Amino acid sequence: MADNGSASTTGASLASDVRRRNVPHTERQSTTSSLVELDDKKGKQRPKSHLSALLDWEPMIAPILLTVLSMFTRMYRIGRSNIVTWDEAHFGKFGSHYLKREFYFDVHPPLGKMLVGLSGLLAGYNGSFEFKSGETYPEDLNYTFMRLFNAAFGVVCVPLAYLTARELGFRRGTVWLVSLMVLFENSYATISRFILLDSMLLCFTFTTTFCWAKFHRLQRSSFSVEWFTWLFLTGISIGCVCSVKWVGLFCTALVGLYTIEDLWNKFGDLKMSEVTLAKHFAARVVGLILIPALVYVFSFYIHFLILENSGPGDAQMSSLFQANLKGTQVGKDSPLEVAFGSRVTLKNMGYGGGLLHSHVQTYPEGSSQQQVTCYHHKDANNDWFIYPNRKEPQYDADAPLKFVGDGDVIRLIHGQTGRNLHSHNIPAPITKSHHEVSCYGNLTIGDDKDHWKVEVVDDVASRDRSRIRTLTTAFRLRHPVLGCYLRAGNTNLPQWGFKQIETTCVKENNHRDVYTHWNIETHTNDRRMSFHAYSCCGQR
Repeated sequence: MADNGSASTTGASLASDVRRRNVPHTERQSTTSSLVELDDKKGKQRPKSHLSALLDWEPMIAPILLTVLSMFTRMYRIGRSNIVTWDEAHFGKFGSHYLKREFYFDVHPPLGKMLVGLSGLLAGYNGSFEFKSGETYPEDLNYTFMRLFNAAFGVVCVPLAYLTARELGFRRGTVWLVSLMVLFENSYATISRFILLDSMLLCFTFTTTFCWAKFHRLQRSSFSVEWFTWLFLTGISIGCVCSVKWVGLFCTALVGLYTIEDLWNKFGDLKMSEVTLAKHFAARVVGLILIPALVYVFSFYIHFLILENSGPGDAQMSSLFQANLKGTQVGKDSPLEVAFGSRVTLKNMGYGGGLLHSHVQTYPEGSSQQQVTCYHHKDANNDWFIYPNRKEPQYDADAPLKFVGDGDVIRLIHGQTGRNLHSHNIPAPITKSHHEVSCYGNLTIGDDKDHWKVEVVDDVASRDRSRIRTLTTAFRLRHPVLGCYLRAGNTNLPQWGFKQIETTCVKENNHRDVYTHWNIETHTNDRRMSFHAYSCCGQR
């Protein structure tokens, strides 16, 4: 019994004199995956199987193979359709503006559209095509190259999907499933075959996720060069994806939520010093907040640097901005100081503000008087004459000039129809809590509801409020009878108002409401043409 117990204790087998040793699982796995295998029968070493060798080379072969397949699904016969398809009409046109350096306005950030312009530049396109939907591309426009340029961003997504899945530690089968799903996803392949922003948006989304996954795998190597590299690359990718479309913020939210959880776990780690925790926090602020913000701002810097000429998007911008574009008519040959009898256009200073506008059409309900709106397109219906109020002597063209200043009560006469800008105690057509603004009467017919009091808000060129200046003076127009302020928000009228911006008289006296702020954009006065508005902007 003693011998048996001894044998059991030492690990000896009762059936054999050979002593055996328990081998850990990792060692057995390593032995199995070694370059050679042992032939138990002959005691010889034989080469590893072809399948095992192929699996060892998989991380290098798979991305190449997936890239080739992705090029096929996204680029094969990409130039077959020679017509402007879907949103190519928009983004191709934006690319044309960059090539002609004409300013335009769009809701999306500029990076993706600048890349479209770059594709046109590389294709030898001169920006002359209008990209009207359904039109055939001209022979001198290499639209196939422009599509291939955009498709390249879609191609990159597939190998990035494979590499990201590997970095996240998925099993081989899962990695290939993710890669093939991205490769054969019909919508991904389709939007990559046209001149759109979506392939770029997807590409930068994939690069952000990949860089974040690489950074995550390096948590045990904090503050190393590689750790900082992938942190900053993540930040650059976030900046790029947000600079293509704002929907890229969803990708930013993914990284942000991970960062919050990561820092929270580090905060709860009692072994981590406060200095180290502060370093982690500072590194993420720089890498994931400051760097993306700098990339985003830099894309706009390049955008404004390129678009130096006047273009179709001018009216969306402030008057001072327009005055500094090459070839603009804003401020050109305009007297600086506004006087009674001047012909002016009034620009609303709210976001996307248009020009005060009227036309012969009337409101279908309410007062049924002539409509007053805000309109971005520049035409003669935006012109207004400044006249004295009805309690003062009528305007005399031969009398000495009298300038308009803070506190003056004026009338605004519509240049095309001769009617007075008017408001009354009738609800506005859409915003019922505001008063309706209309055009009514003429030079002789009217009442004190045609009066508007000028209240200067600011002047970027002077502290003198005794005179209204073209471009630089911001002012409000208060209705003395109703006590309301002329306002043009972002509410659009129905089709009977041609979808133009509703203009009302708001009861609240909110000094900071920029939609109640106006400035003189263009100004003509035949009696005073020697001193021009450009002098206020550093130009002659």
